[in-house]
Amino acid sequence: MKRGRLLLPLLFVLLLALPLLLLLALPDRDFSENENRYLSKAPELDAEGFLEGSLQTELEAWMEDQFPGRDGWMAGVTLLNKAEGLREIGGAWLGSDRYYLEIHKPEDFDWEKYRRNLGYLNRLAEDAGVPSSALLVPSAAAALPELLPRGAEVYDPEEALRVARELLPEAELPDLTAALRAEPREQVFYRTDHHWTAAGALRAYRCLPESFGNWDGTLEPFCTDFYGTTFSKTLDPAAEGDRIELFSLPDSVRAEADGQAIEVYDLSAAARKDQYTVYEGGNHGLVRLRGGCTNGKTLLVLKDSFANCLAPLLTADYETVLLVDLRYYPGTVRALLAEERPDALLFVYEMSGLAESDDLVKLLL
Repeated sequence: MKRGRLLLPLLFVLLLALPLLLLLALPDRDFSENENRYLSKAPELDAEGFLEGSLQTELEAWMEDQFPGRDGWMAGVTLLNKAEGLREIGGAWLGSDRYYLEIHKPEDFDWEKYRRNLGYLNRLAEDAGVPSSALLVPSAAAALPELLPRGAEVYDPEEALRVARELLPEAELPDLTAALRAEPREQVFYRTDHHWTAAGALRAYRCLPESFGNWDGTLEPFCTDFYGTTFSKTLDPAAEGDRIELFSLPDSVRAEADGQAIEVYDLSAAARKDQYTVYEGGNHGLVRLRGGCTNGKTLLVLKDSFANCLAPLLTADYETVLLVDLRYYPGTVRALLAEERPDALLFVYEMSGLAESDDLVKLLL
């Protein structure tokens, strides 16, 4: 009788202890395909870290990232939160029309850093002495506020554009918020990812000044089962995959990344979780595109990942297109300017990302 009374408590304790035992027994995972990021590893145990409090923080991050069955638990928590009526889950807003929106609240927008980074861009443009343009992209939530759940607030993209026009006085800055909202309405952002679609990038391209706009091709399907970064914050089983499209290009277009030949469209991305890497194979320090036209002109693009989709279009306007991502580029942009002598500059950044970046200070080097 006593043995029977003890069995249930023992089973209960075992169930509670099982995740911890598995956590200790199983090897750490390096990378999460779903979240497209590297995971925390088990920290080294030391008294100094314990006393400073850093050890506890590292242990918490490790346990959260390496928890057995983590993806399944995340999906389950999302279903429970949705059943309770919550619309902010795992760092994403559950928007209308099946959108999962990256959260950019007004209080999180760093206006001081945003102004400082625009100043770095302006100084570079002044020193380069060539025509410059900027595509400052509002986030999906800022561009399409009708998708936001009730009570959600986002930074003001119109104010962000006004500030940019003030601090980049010589650059062409089209109003992309208006362009992305304009009729006819179409899907200009992915539902499961923070990037714009090919249709959204094409709208921005059509807003560029007269030296651009020569691409006149078609959109071709690549995949229909893309689940991007905002889906990965929730792992909602109810999510539906997105469609990725590619711009048709002449066979003459060639690409290299950091000195190595690559494909403009990396079709092997169809078998990867992050299918957005179909564009130039993902992010690189320096990508060089050539052969779309023969006008002898060079365009230098300072960019984040929003430009990856846009870049193929630019080959119709400039014989050489240089894409520089300061997060990965080991050289100095000023040395590159002196070497390549571009005919024009283009800046492509998502607004909230520009307000978070610590990399643009490299433009002073």
